[in-house]
Amino acid sequence: MSSITGPPTRREKNRIATQADIKATARDLLIETGPAGVSLREIARRLNMSAPAIYRYYDGLESLLSALCVDLYTELRETLLNDMDAHPPEDLLDRVLTAARSFRRWAVTHQAEFIFMFASRAPGAVITHQGDTAAVLDPDTEPYRSMLAFSNVFGNVFNRIYHQSDQERGYPLHTPRIPRLSPGLRDEIHRCSEAIGIKDMPIEFAYTFHSFWIRLYGLVSMEVFGQLPVIRHAGDLLEAELQDMADHFGVDLSARS
Repeated sequence: MSSITGPPTRREKNRIATQADIKATARDLLIETGPAGVSLREIARRLNMSAPAIYRYYDGLESLLSALCVDLYTELRETLLNDMDAHPPEDLLDRVLTAARSFRRWAVTHQAEFIFMFASRAPGAVITHQGDTAAVLDPDTEPYRSMLAFSNVFGNVFNRIYHQSDQERGYPLHTPRIPRLSPGLRDEIHRCSEAIGIKDMPIEFAYTFHSFWIRLYGLVSMEVFGQLPVIRHAGDLLEAELQDMADHFGVDLSARS
């Protein structure tokens, strides 16, 4: 038996609007005070609501922060995709370079949001007493699902670049050299690659992609936290890192802006 869903009722529209107001206020507090300053009581005060009334829309502060995190990952992902669309769909190299630059630009102009999203353990990751990370990650649980969707922006483009022929790509890809990897690390890299859209790729390329992501994320994070030794020319440092990454595949970026 099929069901027909009609347009949202006025009550549903009001609920959606109120949820949006609550998240927007939580984001304002995040920017002003950091995550520790986000409280249901202060949100309610600013919206002229009672704190218990917020529970009609969210199960609690953790539920609200998770919903806000989903919105931020979605915003970041859409920003990257919109910026990438300045290049044609077949121009994959310029699209992935644009994604890297866009990621840095969004992070340094949304520092509070970036810290909130990325400066904490992945949802489901547990640090054991030995200091190891035991990840129990459900790809259908938010905000992990939205974090994966963001990661797929990079993974999917890299996957498409690898699977193109040299003729389609316009240049060959050299197989990068990688260090000796333990069997467990190889398996985990392949599992992580599958999760972000990298399919049927030799370990040399899968490992190098993960190494590049760590470099990009590390550079951006250090800049956001004010710990990057290079201050005046951080953008130039990113460009140098991108060229060095491309060199691993024998790709020359000097002719590209």
